[in-house]
Amino acid sequence: MHCWFDFCDKFALLKLLNLRYLIFLLGISVFVASCSSTRHAARSGGGNAGSQSAGANPRFLDNISINGSAAPSNTNEQLPAIPELRSNPRIFFIPAFNIEYGEPLQFKYAIKMNVEVERLANAELYKFIENWWATPYRMGGSTKKGVDCSAFTQTLLSVIYNIQVPRTASEQKQYCMPVDPEQLKEGDLVFFNTKGRGISHVGIYLHDHKFVHAASSNGVMISSLEENYWSKKYAGAGRVVDEKITSNVSLSR
Repeated sequence: MHCWFDFCDKFALLKLLNLRYLIFLLGISVFVASCSSTRHAARSGGGNAGSQSAGANPRFLDNISINGSAAPSNTNEQLPAIPELRSNPRIFFIPAFNIEYGEPLQFKYAIKMNVEVERLANAELYKFIENWWATPYRMGGSTKKGVDCSAFTQTLLSVIYNIQVPRTASEQKQYCMPVDPEQLKEGDLVFFNTKGRGISHVGIYLHDHKFVHAASSNGVMISSLEENYWSKKYAGAGRVVDEKITSNVSLSR
């Protein structure tokens, strides 16, 4: 009888050990399966990310997608045409004259003409005059080796104001709009009858009755309309330079 109970105890212990071993094996199986699922999910996630970066854009609610580059809503819409560049008269704006930044030539010609330096805002004009100063007079000439009066005015108006006028003094007189002596402004043409046969001389008006011209006596110089000779020979004035251009010509090119 004692042996029977001993056998039963051993059998029960063996069943308990087998049950624990079975539970242990089941736990190992569940753990291995869990790790395998995690690795598979990681691989699937990586593959999806790679396919998204290489291909389709991510999509969210209401079929809204994120695009790498913005595209115009209307593919048929065209950009406005760029206007062609044209050769128009050069009209520039000059800043208010500041005496502290005036150029030496402006002071030089202010003294020469006895006018306020602030009135000589068109520095380029006086650079031109200085460059041509004392160029000898030569009938039919148009260079610094020799120039006549109408070639000088023609060149000055072209270079400083980008305005083209006819070649001779009489043609220039017909080309421009008449101006009263009291209304003369910088850039106006002044005409003279020096030979008693009509218009034979022309110059460019500056300030305070002063004008620059190519004189047969001393070449390019500045004279006054109030001088006895020129006042007697004076034959009118004309305007080809618009007042806005005159007041807005550039200080720098």
